Amino acid sequence: MTRSTPSYLITGATGFLGRHIVAAIRRDDPSARIVALVRDLSAARGSDLDYLDGATLLEGSPVEGSWADDPAIGNLHGIYHLAAEVKHSRVSPEAMTAFNVDATMEMVRLGASRHCRVVFVSTSGTIGCSRNPEAAPDDNSPHCVEAARGWPYYMSKIRAEKEALALAAELGAELVIIRPPVLLGPGDHRLRSVGNLMRVLDGRLPFIFDGGINFVDIRDAADAMVRAMRIASPRPSYNLPGTSSSLDDFFRRVARLAGIQASWRVLPSRFVRYLAALNDRIGRPFGILPDQVVIEMASHYWGISSRYAEADLGFHPRDPDATIADTIAWIRHSRSQLAVDRARKSAVARDHTVIARTEEFQSRQSRG
Repeated sequence: MTRSTPSYLITGATGFLGRHIVAAIRRDDPSARIVALVRDLSAARGSDLDYLDGATLLEGSPVEGSWADDPAIGNLHGIYHLAAEVKHSRVSPEAMTAFNVDATMEMVRLGASRHCRVVFVSTSGTIGCSRNPEAAPDDNSPHCVEAARGWPYYMSKIRAEKEALALAAELGAELVIIRPPVLLGPGDHRLRSVGNLMRVLDGRLPFIFDGGINFVDIRDAADAMVRAMRIASPRPSYNLPGTSSSLDDFFRRVARLAGIQASWRVLPSRFVRYLAALNDRIGRPFGILPDQVVIEMASHYWGISSRYAEADLGFHPRDPDATIADTIAWIRHSRSQLAVDRARKSAVARDHTVIARTEEFQSRQSRG
């Protein structure tokens, strides 16, 4: 590797966004060297993570820097900090909060020591949360602390943004915060972002709330993040506005593109919050009711805007129908492929059983 070959450290490389960041980096510069920080090296070598082939894998956590002196890191040109813990609940959020804040601070310190830019992927929910469906705060808007005060995940990201910006200013580090809304698209191998779409496809969405959603294509977001790493003079933060709509309109879009009939009911979020609170008090016997935090969040709207993302990052979100259609196609294909893989593994297991029993029978015959 020459000094001119760009080298990038990625935390959270084994996640949905990590997959697309790796692909976007390689599209931007096929010669780029990728160093992926992973929690478990053995797990990072699974068949669904073959996109990391050719990357340098380091085992460790972003909250502790013992791995930071590993010579395998080499001469860093930038850090993509994607790793985060997501838990939408008020039950024992301390570990999640500590991770989300401390990991971000460690990446800022590493960026300062290596004299390289840190692109920190936060969430649009730190500034874009309102009871008003027309609200669209921009990149410089204040954090929505009052709205998110009871939601530990969003408060952890607000803290991470504020404290990382202060630390970057103190250390002279170059920090860029990117705030995407819900990320959708193909390749969600952990089936986390696409869970609600799968419920629609399976007819397992009996009701929704009277709230909103904002989503963007993960491929467009990843390309913008890579440009944020490469441009000469980035701004401190960028929103990546996608498509904002009511939950009902969103799921009807999904049903239309999937060719299925919409069958859910829209319930007042206040009523569902009451049921969820009662459910928690009596030990959560009704599994279909989500955590109260999820219901509270779903009853809000998540519109955002950006003054700079298009001009600075070339960010042009694609047609939302294309995003949803590609996501549905990927879900259906991955399920089909999963069924094939399971059938193949089952057949191999049966073959091994037959061979073992045949060998055992032949052994017994030869002894008899």
